[in-house]
Amino acid sequence: MWLIEFVDGHLHGISLPLRSNFSLVGNKEVRLDNHLSIPEYIPRDTKLTFKIKDNVWFLEGYSRSNKLKKIFSNKVYSFKGLNFFFYKEGERNPKINRFRFRQYQPTVIFTLVLNILFTALVFAIFHYQQQMLIAENLNILGSGFIKDGRLNVFNKKAIEELPEHWQKNIKLVTPSHYLRLSELNIELISSSTGEILKGKVLPKENRDVVLVNTDEEDYQIMMLFGKHGLTFSKKGNNWLVSDTSKAEKLLKSIGLGAMSTHLKKCSEKTEIVDSNKFPYSIFYSTDSGKYIYDQNNRYWEGSSVPNLGIIQSITKDKVTFKAINKVNTYIIHR
Repeated sequence: MWLIEFVDGHLHGISLPLRSNFSLVGNKEVRLDNHLSIPEYIPRDTKLTFKIKDNVWFLEGYSRSNKLKKIFSNKVYSFKGLNFFFYKEGERNPKINRFRFRQYQPTVIFTLVLNILFTALVFAIFHYQQQMLIAENLNILGSGFIKDGRLNVFNKKAIEELPEHWQKNIKLVTPSHYLRLSELNIELISSSTGEILKGKVLPKENRDVVLVNTDEEDYQIMMLFGKHGLTFSKKGNNWLVSDTSKAEKLLKSIGLGAMSTHLKKCSEKTEIVDSNKFPYSIFYSTDSGKYIYDQNNRYWEGSSVPNLGIIQSITKDKVTFKAINKVNTYIIHR
């Protein structure tokens, strides 16, 4: 014998014998004993009929097309909110768990999606707060640099305001003579000419050192020669001087004797500078200094003057310039 059993609602657990032609109807007035009226589930003009053909059960009226639907024992079916399954006596084994999964699948999916969205929102808020905290801590530090996986900073007071786990990864740089950079890339520019200087970075333990050739040796030699009245010029790596033996002794006196091999005798001639080629005024004082000047610049002894050369001396009577292979002299007319 085949039976039909209902799941959920007020019919839950009720089992009825399933005849070869059995119908569930929504009409309250039922006159046939093979009809079961359940108007609380099925509309009045609706009928769901169980039929058996060749030992195979079918449902008529289950779909809108009214085609026969083959049904299987112990599988839970749902029609207009009415849940049921049929089985052969002694073989009851309804697939309730599978039915419940299908029944609550939309709710489970919705809940899962809602949880995912909530988790993503919480993570986004947490990530935003962390980013804001990092930005706030970086603002407290002001400036610094990263080296060997640690942040090196200059402000001790700022470090004390940071969280403890930040302080463990920060190193305080105390010497005040270090240049503090706001950018990692730097450009070396001459403060006097504005031209780009060549430099080389030498990494150190606590800092990086930038090596710049400032021609200090050349300046030292020029000051030495000018102080002792030598006429000189530099051509390539060679120094052209008016007195090579005197120049050699002077270089040895300051520990630059190795430069003696670059000393060459220069042949000089003296030229008088016309007044129309000397657009400068002269300031002469035995106490405060001597220089020539125009509206834009001042030139002291040792300065290079355009078109005239390097000032060798300024006296009451003349101004002497050293140019390449010659000496220019401007006679001061009283």
